[in-house]
Parts: sequence; C-alpha cells; structure tokens
Amino acid sequence: MPFEFIHSVMPPFLSLWDAEETIDLSPYDTSFSSIGGDASADVFILWSDWRLYYESMTEQAACDWVKERILTLRSRTDKPILINNWPEQYEIEDKLFSIQTGKRKWARQFNEGLFRLSNLVSDCWIIDLSYIALELGEAFFDSRNDSVSHYPFSDQATIAIARHLGVHLLPAVLSPRIKAIALDLDDTLYDGVLGEDGVDGLTLSDAHSRLQNLLLQLKRSGMMLTICSRNEEQDVRELFQQRTDFPLGWDDFAVVCANWNPKPDNLITISQKLNIDPSAILFVDDNPAELLKMANHIPAVRLLRADPSGEQTLIKISHYPGCYQLLQDDSASLRTADIQANQARAELKNQSSDYGSYLKSLQMIVRIYVNEATHTNRVFEMSHKTNQFNLALRRMSKTEVEQFMKSSEYLIMTVQLSDILSDSGIIGTFVCRLKQEKAELIEVVFSCRALGREIETIAFARLLNRLLELGIKQLTIEVQEGPRNAPAREWLQRFITDPGNEQSVSDLYARVSASYSSYPVEVEEIP
Repeated sequence: MPFEFIHSVMPPFLSLWDAEETIDLSPYDTSFSSIGGDASADVFILWSDWRLYYESMTEQAACDWVKERILTLRSRTDKPILINNWPEQYEIEDKLFSIQTGKRKWARQFNEGLFRLSNLVSDCWIIDLSYIALELGEAFFDSRNDSVSHYPFSDQATIAIARHLGVHLLPAVLSPRIKAIALDLDDTLYDGVLGEDGVDGLTLSDAHSRLQNLLLQLKRSGMMLTICSRNEEQDVRELFQQRTDFPLGWDDFAVVCANWNPKPDNLITISQKLNIDPSAILFVDDNPAELLKMANHIPAVRLLRADPSGEQTLIKISHYPGCYQLLQDDSASLRTADIQANQARAELKNQSSDYGSYLKSLQMIVRIYVNEATHTNRVFEMSHKTNQFNLALRRMSKTEVEQFMKSSEYLIMTVQLSDILSDSGIIGTFVCRLKQEKAELIEVVFSCRALGREIETIAFARLLNRLLELGIKQLTIEVQEGPRNAPAREWLQRFITDPGNEQSVSDLYARVSASYSSYPVEVEEIP
C-alpha cells in the first residue's frame, strides 16, 4: 500500500522532538519477498492493505503468513518492527449483516491474531489503524483516493496516522520516555486563581477533570507528577485535601514546589529531588512569560503551554512526544512512593550523627539476580529511561535483552532494593559478555532514584565476585561520554583511572569491596 502520503506529512510531527528521517521505500510487493531492506535502519515499517488477502486467505492463514515474514525480518535485525492492522471498514450494506457473515469478521479476527503475534515477537508493535478509525468514524476512508491510487484513507486519516507515528510510536521505540511532568496550578489544572478565589471558588470544568484523570493515568503508568506553582504550599495542600471532586490528590505528587521563588529555580529543585536531568521533565504552564523564562534559564527542559479551559492542554499532552507508553511499567506503582520516601531519607540523613548511622537506620535489603528472564522488560525500560547513571549509553532493544538473558555468553545481573521506607523494585543492572578468561562489562544502568546509598558499589562487588567464581581474570569496561551521564563515569573513576584498558578482576574486587566494607546492608543472592 502506498506510504508516500503518510511520509509527506510526517516531518512536522517529527520536528516536535527534533527528529529527522530518511525513509527507504521498498518496491510495491504484496508478498514481502525482499523483506529486510537496509539492515542499518533504526526501525522497520511493514505497511500493507490487508484487504488484498480477504479472498485468498483465511484470517488464520494470513496471520501465519505474516508471522513467517516478521520472523524472517527479525532474524536479520534486532531493530523495532512496526506493522499496521486494519479497520473494520464501514459500508452501508453491512447494516444488514452480522459480524459473523461479512468482511468485518475477517478484519477483527486478523487484528486479534496480529496482536498476539506482536506479543510473541519482541520489539514488534502495532500501528493501530483500527483505533484511529474509531476516532474518525466514517471520515477515515475515502473511496476517491482508493479508486485513483489504491490508497483507501482520507486526508484527515492520513494526518492522524502520520501524527500517531510521528509523536507516539517512533519516539517511543527510539528515545527515552519523559520521566516527570512539572505542573502549574492556576488556570492549568482548574479555572481560577487559588490565592484570589480560595479553595471553593475554583472551577473544575469537565475538560479539567479529564485532564486530571489523564495525568493520573500517566502517574499510574510510571511518570512522576510534580507541582511548580506560585502559591503557598499550605494553601495547595488544603486545596487537594478539601476538593474531593479533584481526580488528583496531594499524595499523587512526588514533589511539590509551591512558593514565590522563580519557577526555573523550583524546577531545578524538582530535578534534584527526583534525581533526574531537567531534559526528562515536561513543564506545563499557561503563562507564556513563565515558559520563556524557563526556556532561557533551562534550555533542556521540555515546554507545553496550557490553556485556561483545559481542553487544549488535554489534547497537547495526549500528543506530546515522549508521553506514549509501549509496555506496562513493572515499577510504575513504586516510583512516586519511592521518591516521596527519598525526602524522608534526606531527613533521616540530616538527623544522623554520621553516614554509617544513616545507612544503618534504613535497614536496607539488596537482592541480586542473575539472568532472570522475568526482568527482561525492566532491563529494557532502564536502558531507555536512565541517562545520568548509564555507563555505556547503550539503548538496548527488547530483542537484545532477551537474547542476552538466554545466552551462556552473557551474564546479566539485576539488583532489587528495599528498605524500611519503601520497596524500590529492580533499580539496577550489569550486562557482561563472557569470553573464556576475559569479560566485557558492556553496560551498567541504575535508576537515579536509588542513588546515594552505594547500592551500585555493593552490587558491583557482587558482580566481580561472581566473575571470579566463573574463572574470569580480566575485565574490560565500556564507557561512553554523554551530556548527562557524568555521575556514572565519576562513580567508576573512584576505582579505575583507565577504564579503556583491561582490569585485573581480583584487584578490582579488592578495591571495590574495601570501599564499602562497613556499610550496614543485607545482601541476598537469589539462585
């Protein structure tokens, strides 16, 4: 099916996340005989008019045929694969026929089979034309386009599909997801000004309610919500406690900066408390002057202008690159609570007489896993989300992680952390390639919210000990210098001055172990 119409309107959407594309179009080939193309591509799109197979194949046969083609492509590349499903096309005569008698049955069952196939093949994702067609209704198809160019979609549908690719799917498979949203309050989450109208004088419109519900869904998906507002903190607390009609509550915010400080200063505070780079934060405010100040002081932060009615804010966030979620986040339910617990940890640290007493008061438990296949999704997530403590900046695909987990040539150690204040879940991973008596540490990734308690050092020592048990004598560590991963590189420099050269595993183990010998932490190695 022609893709040129989609491609022609994609650049404006890609520009929203500073992406530039080069698209290599294959010959028109309904058999996908030359599937694979340029193996160096960042992503592969299988784009087909599935109506061509209505008459010649059952829906199950079509799914089996597509599976064979996708597996052939997967054998040639570990890059993401996108494939379109098909809408249940509307025809007036279909009103007289049930789902069991017409072509709608074929499309529905084929889509279900394609969905199961996308779950079976790693890093394979659906371009959900069926869902977009639900939004547009009868306006999705255009019989005139179909008769002229065998392209059945309307101009409106073409733009919607290009937008879905440009702001949802492509940024989701190629770049890290936004980690946090910093929200203004007045004329952003509701209509009115808290300091002037009071708690009861604020209006929660239907659009604002839907906006808050969307933000709540994002929080449940793992994105952290914060407040960056010119208000008194006590007033804000009372607002969320008293307005029971608000979908959002006080405890849904990982950090609250409600004061009269400049908002760029508050955003830096939010960034520090979340332990993430400002580039991973989306700042939402209705005031263009505040957005301009933020852009001037913190150019890396992402910006979105809210509208007082809430309607456009809802739409903008729904189509903001970096907000789309591909997979269920295994640590989503832990993240906000863990960040809130970090603030309690800071208070404990201030009250403790020394660092050792502080660590002892946390009653930390670290659990170490090796090649634990159930942690595949979490390793994939951390590889794409973490910037500050990512030693090699290797954005591993889900397919790569799966292959590493299964291979005897790789050792993947995952690290789980809990303490008296919260369960942090899986917060770190080491990926090693084994070569007889040598090993290459090709990636070290730790969640930023877990830093400051030396868990990465304790786990590193356990990794080195495991390598010694396997007879590994020399270790090479891969390090890439990025704009934000200085914390990871500085941590490694505590033990190694020349990471590009081979290191004696036994000597390195001795140095790392000595650095935390007095830390009060319980470590469990899970078989």
